[in-house]
Amino acid sequence: MPGIRGFILIWLMLAAGLSWGDGRPPSRVVSINLCTDQLLLMLADADQIASVSYLSLQPESSFVAGEAIRYPTNHARPEELLALDPDLILTVEFTDRRLLGLLDKLGYRVARLPMPTSISAIESNIRQLAELLGQPARGTALIHKMRSALSQIPPQPANQRPKALFYQPRGYTSGSGTLQNEALALAGWSNLAAEKGIHGYNSIDLESLLLGQPDQIFSSTYTGETRSLAQRQLRHPALHHITHNRPIIEIPFKYWICGGPMITDAVAELHAALPNKP
Repeated sequence: MPGIRGFILIWLMLAAGLSWGDGRPPSRVVSINLCTDQLLLMLADADQIASVSYLSLQPESSFVAGEAIRYPTNHARPEELLALDPDLILTVEFTDRRLLGLLDKLGYRVARLPMPTSISAIESNIRQLAELLGQPARGTALIHKMRSALSQIPPQPANQRPKALFYQPRGYTSGSGTLQNEALALAGWSNLAAEKGIHGYNSIDLESLLLGQPDQIFSSTYTGETRSLAQRQLRHPALHHITHNRPIIEIPFKYWICGGPMITDAVAELHAALPNKP
């Protein structure tokens, strides 16, 4: 049996025969990340999909768990990917560099989608992947569906926007430059975290939160089954006092773990939570 270096050398020689520049749509697409799993299952023909990641089967984080069960799954291990003989591998920008380097050396076509922090960036990813899959019309239709859903949300005048923020275990919040910030704005809220100058995902101290006097606090924990000191912070009595006993509203974490069309459902839920909603 050849060692791992010998195995890689063999594949390097075979890789010279790999051809993916003939203009034909890929027919054996493998996704190794949940975010690309979801878009792949939304855009591709069933016979184009060779495998999706095991994360796609987890309903807590995946919007496509029911559909993903129809396909072989992978754990992004090199030996798995080579055996699948893909003509396109999908992942995101923050993937193990060693794995990506190996796949590049072997000559595989790898598409790395950026992690979106806005609606426009979500649309850009949809267009890019739809083109790669040879499904541009399907991508256009998905974007149109998103825009149509968002257009159903009545606009809220700037001077009538109540203050809110996302508050997570350990005091983390979502400031400017995040999907949560854009979703809050589209839903008719003013994001207190952004007003406080917080950018990205960062912490906010309890004093600043209370002084900001939010009308509503949202949270988005991965699972409600765990108990920890960090999560107890969300039940601090001062939080309920400042919002006049309005409970913290949980928006499912799977809306945010990946940027995709599910953002429209998150905006709808945030809008429904507005006080005195018209």
